[in-house]
This record gives sequence, structure tokens and C-alpha cells, in this order.
Amino acid sequence: MDLIKPFLIGGSVISGAKLVAKYVSPALAPLVGGMPTGMITTFFLTSDKDRKLFYSGYMYSSFLLFLAVVLANILSNNSKLEVNYISAISIVVWALISYIAITYLVPKTKSS
Repeated sequence: MDLIKPFLIGGSVISGAKLVAKYVSPALAPLVGGMPTGMITTFFLTSDKDRKLFYSGYMYSSFLLFLAVVLANILSNNSKLEVNYISAISIVVWALISYIAITYLVPKTKSS
């Protein structure tokens, strides 16, 4: 039951981005779709200790996401590969590198 509200919020963000892309401009859709749902996530965590650990991991994954988006943009403008293919590869590479970075760079516990 405690997963319903976060699920609805996440779905609303994705749907909102699609709506903006359809009726306003795809260039503005990232303002909704790129909403920092990670920051919203902290409201659903149970303790400040968990929130601090979350932000430690979120910092690395967000920075690496920025790099993945830059690379995807460069490749999509300078390559004959389909953009969805570039996006899929970027997501997988981002996820793997983020996992490694978080595993080795974020302390397992953080003082309150």
C-alpha cells in the first residue's frame, strides 16, 4: 500500500512529459520528465540516515546521468544510429557505471 503514492507520482511525471511534448514542445518536456524525482523520493524514506545515504548515491548517479545525456546528445547529432538505440545504450552504461561508483564511493553508513 505504501508503494501506491510514489508509483502514481512517478507515472504522473512521465505522463506530464508526454503531454508537454505533444501539446507544447518536445524541447520543454524535460522540464517535467526531468523533474528530480530522486529528490521527491526522499519524502518517502523512513529516516534522515536513509535520506543522507540516498543523496550520496543520487549525487553520483545524477552526475553520471548528465554525462550520459551529453554523450547521447553528441551521438544523436553526429551519428547515423537511431536515437532510441543510443538512448538504450546510454541508459545501460549509465546504470552500470553508477552502480560501480555508488558501490565503491558511497560509505555504507553515514553519521546522523
